[in-house]
Amino acid sequence: MFSLIQPGESACLVVSDHTRKTAVDRILSVLLRGWMDNQCRLENLFILIASGIHRHPTPDEIRSILGAENAKVFEDRIFFHDPDDDRNLVTVGTTRRGHDVRVSRRAVEADRLILLGAATYHYHAGFGGGRKSIVPGLAARSTIAYNHSLTLDPEYNRIHPGVEIGKLDGNPVAEEMLEGARLCQPDGIINTVLSSDGTLVGVFAGDLIMAHRAACRLVENINRVDLDRSADFVIASAGLASTWIQCHKALFNATRAVKSEGRVILVAPCPEGLGNERFRYWVTRPAVEDIYAGLRKSPEVLGQTALSTRMRGSRTILVTHLSKGDRADLGIPTAPDVASAVCMVLEDFHKAGIRRPTYYLMPKALSLVPFPGR
Repeated sequence: MFSLIQPGESACLVVSDHTRKTAVDRILSVLLRGWMDNQCRLENLFILIASGIHRHPTPDEIRSILGAENAKVFEDRIFFHDPDDDRNLVTVGTTRRGHDVRVSRRAVEADRLILLGAATYHYHAGFGGGRKSIVPGLAARSTIAYNHSLTLDPEYNRIHPGVEIGKLDGNPVAEEMLEGARLCQPDGIINTVLSSDGTLVGVFAGDLIMAHRAACRLVENINRVDLDRSADFVIASAGLASTWIQCHKALFNATRAVKSEGRVILVAPCPEGLGNERFRYWVTRPAVEDIYAGLRKSPEVLGQTALSTRMRGSRTILVTHLSKGDRADLGIPTAPDVASAVCMVLEDFHKAGIRRPTYYLMPKALSLVPFPGR
């Protein structure tokens, strides 16, 4: 990896934004020392934040992502991706599905393109990391929207059968992401794997596909939880996730641990609210069928999250700090605390004739993914 950048070459170092924990702050200094030992010059390297359609990170968040010293080193060479800035987007090719891929001009015009991120489970891309640093990380809004449109079955109002967490092959979303990333010809990736408590447990460097696949295997080893049976209800926590859009991942994981008629109690403070006004537009559609219809006309990633929220929210009780208006728009029943939520669930089970309901506790629902027995 240290020989990827030769003296005099410019290099774009792509890093994830504040919504992803990657431990880049712990590995970037090592990389810089190696490149400097190879006679590369710091002024030829720059950081590009792969924020997709997320808001740009704040200065404090940048220091957290890169580490304070590294952030200072790159102070005047940190750039933010903008999916709507046509002047700084360029078409790199067309995928086999016939879609033009547009990405950040800065990424493809540098002599070297290196992707730094973390491999994680992802609810529709199969796994995060690897190619996701480019699509959606550095892609145009239209490219991101098309990619996420592949989540839907082309004929029926359902999620495409190939779109599954932990699945890359045969998953149209993951395959389209990979095609888009390969069109940019990245020189290499460096993907970390973190445990649920944030411990750095692995670093994988090399080829876009091979290094990522190796990282994904470690993700499965440490974050997959195989269940002998599904429970009647789950008490889950979204931890420090700041918006509902991020907390939704915990809801997605929690519902995998319960029976089809099971219930979820989700602790999700959401100090920054729902996270995006376009999500509010989608989640307040009158019916799920309206979301499907809207997404077929105008695919949006936030519409996909709203669809998943509506599909899973009806059997969920939320313990949150969301405002009254946000709670109403989200449409998920709430309780003031966990004890009250448990009482509500037990009362429902009692009415249904279930006297001794089974349950699981998921304090790390954002990162640990249940896989129920078949």
